[in-house]
Amino acid sequence: MRLPLSWLDDHVAHGLSAQDLAVRFAASGTNVEEVIQHRVSDTGGNLANFRIGRVIEASQHPDADRLRVCRVDTGDAELRQIVCGAPNVATGQTVAVALPGALLPGAEAPLRVAKLRGIESQGMICSARELGLGQDHDGIMELQDGLTPGAPLADWVPISETVIDLEITSNRPDCLSITGLAREAAAFTETRYCPPVESEPPADGLGKVDDYVKLRVDAPDLCPRYMARVLVDVEVGPSPLWLAARLEAAGMRAISNVVDVTNYVMLLTGQPLHAFDLDQLAGPEIVVRRASACEPITTLDDIDRMLDSETLAICDAARPMVIAGIMGAADCEVSDSTTRLMLEAATFDGPNILRTSLRLGLRSESSSRFEKRLPAELPARAMAIACRMLIEICGAKLVPGTLDACEPIPDRPPVVLRDGRVETILGVPVGRAESADILGRLGFDVAEGTDGLVVRVPFERAVDVTREIDLVEEVARLRGFDQIPALLPRTAVAGGRTIAQTLRERLADRLVARGVSEIISYRFVPEADADRLRMSPDDPRRTVVRLARPMSEEMAVMRRSMLPGLLRAASHNQAHQRSSGALFEIGRTYAPRDDGLADEREFVAVLHFGAPTSDHWRTPGGVLDIHTGIGLFGDLASVAGVEVRAEPNDAPYFHPVRQARMRSADSIVGWVGQLHPLVLRNFDVRGPAVAVVIPTDELLSAAPTGARAYAPILGVPVSTRDIAVVVADDVMAEQVLTVSRRVGGALVRDARVFDRYVGERIGVGKVSLAIRLAIADPERTLTDAEIETPVSAVVDALREELGAELRGGS
Repeated sequence: MRLPLSWLDDHVAHGLSAQDLAVRFAASGTNVEEVIQHRVSDTGGNLANFRIGRVIEASQHPDADRLRVCRVDTGDAELRQIVCGAPNVATGQTVAVALPGALLPGAEAPLRVAKLRGIESQGMICSARELGLGQDHDGIMELQDGLTPGAPLADWVPISETVIDLEITSNRPDCLSITGLAREAAAFTETRYCPPVESEPPADGLGKVDDYVKLRVDAPDLCPRYMARVLVDVEVGPSPLWLAARLEAAGMRAISNVVDVTNYVMLLTGQPLHAFDLDQLAGPEIVVRRASACEPITTLDDIDRMLDSETLAICDAARPMVIAGIMGAADCEVSDSTTRLMLEAATFDGPNILRTSLRLGLRSESSSRFEKRLPAELPARAMAIACRMLIEICGAKLVPGTLDACEPIPDRPPVVLRDGRVETILGVPVGRAESADILGRLGFDVAEGTDGLVVRVPFERAVDVTREIDLVEEVARLRGFDQIPALLPRTAVAGGRTIAQTLRERLADRLVARGVSEIISYRFVPEADADRLRMSPDDPRRTVVRLARPMSEEMAVMRRSMLPGLLRAASHNQAHQRSSGALFEIGRTYAPRDDGLADEREFVAVLHFGAPTSDHWRTPGGVLDIHTGIGLFGDLASVAGVEVRAEPNDAPYFHPVRQARMRSADSIVGWVGQLHPLVLRNFDVRGPAVAVVIPTDELLSAAPTGARAYAPILGVPVSTRDIAVVVADDVMAEQVLTVSRRVGGALVRDARVFDRYVGERIGVGKVSLAIRLAIADPERTLTDAEIETPVSAVVDALREELGAELRGGS
């Protein structure tokens, strides 16, 4: 919302500079985007270079058909010679003159004395557009007669304006108006608010309103109030300079006096209005109804649009004339030939206006206000002000009577602000009298009650203020948030993390320690992700939660898998010269339920892509494969104290045989796999790539309960022994390790596979596994003979139970 300060000054004598006013608005909860110097800059004495002038003589330039040589009285001792190219310049005109040294709006350098076709020009006679007062550039701007030549132009023409650009929150539609912002300024500066004149203007047009137009409201649920008045003998033309200048400063283009009045009143009161050419109505009749399916309308932006049965339309007897609250039709707008007007002021259902605006992709100043739920009392105020302005500016005559279809406006019960409640919430002492003063300055009707203040909320704030806590907020923001001490609340017990939160944090810490970078990806994804992951047509993960009105097809459904987000991040990294890396995300997937909600499931998902490098977490032997993922999974599972083993898996997005599901006891606690080459191609990722996916709830359920036992740190050296055994290729490494740990007994502290070999030297159908045994006794240092005892036992057990042969031995 752009707030011209000259307009604000009409309603409140705040006495502040623009910068101080911006600070006060921000402190009271209305964010300030910027302070703008609109039109002519007032810095460095620039305004003194713009004066009232009178053209004493205008003669033809001797060497240019389109130029006139003017002698202009600008209050100096001698007349100024100014060469002007405007076709309408003439002797006797009162004009706006920019003297040499003047800096015009948008100019980079001041105006200089110049020669035009050999004749010196000592200034410029300005058009409205050159002064930033409108778009008219067909000729110079003619001022009213009687002004004194040489007088400062800024005293008579609004050539300079300071504008504060404010960001209005959605709960404050009252601040989308000059009067709403003026009430705010009056409240925080403790000055009087001067409202605009709202009394009914004289109605001396012929007949009654019913003689000109009829009204029928068929959708009162979407239009609880519709007011219409008729004005005749209207003279459509350009707006007065002051009106056009205010609209331009507020960010709206001046069009014609009738349209400009409706826009002016909308900016002033916050209530959008619409003016119809009465002679363009069929009937004439106004029908407020739901549109028919595929009913056409060509809007003012000359775009053909199709309406649907959820769209509210303002129609005549034959067709829609306005998409209610949004935009009118091109074929019934006010034109230069219009002499009879019907003026509309209505209240529409805010959510319906918002849905229609989004569906049509059409927003306007009107829709941005209606969608925030304007009060039903506001149209009468705007109608009275607009009719008075149309009479004064357009020479119109108001026809007696008003068409007013209004549903009963519900009574708003008072809100009680209990004594001491403000202090309890804010933590600072605020007495009843101070609260009453603040609320009174904001326009609330405050009365004394038994236990506190009884507050009646003005209709302008009825949407925003409905509860006691809302009144506390009003007191707080006007008293000053900076006056509230920043103290932590006192609690009876110390806070702490849940077991699930602790596990989540430890998993993230472990991954970060391994050099894996955390990402956060969108939960809204394209539905085509299921195809990119090669999911079968009957895969239950194709059933998704759909967004009712997605921002785009790329954000149409809620995700069912964590992998697409990681793969898109990997593709983005590779496209920016990051060929390899490791990423993880802790997030949720969403499965639809019969009740319309979603089942949420949390996962830790890790993706390692590209060849390993020294600045990423390392892989054994520098190879990125399924074993890398299994090792990482085991490390993460150990954070929760869970031991896992790998089993075959058949996910379509993983390599057909290089994947595993990870089991702990009787439950599946995750999945590991190398990404399928087609999946990598679908997401534009250069492989290899390995993924680890862990559902945190399942991992937590598999974790041991109760107190965890911690062994003391060994005070003796640990001896290691490496053995290589050849087993059938269908024997899993986990089986070999299980036997080794069981048979080795207490002396074998750990057993790990550190190498795997397949080749001609061991024969077809065989695999060689190299196992490292860590052997120690906490009480003493073992002898070589004592170390060899468990090693021999492990070798014998592997031979007997798994058919293993010691590689290179008997």
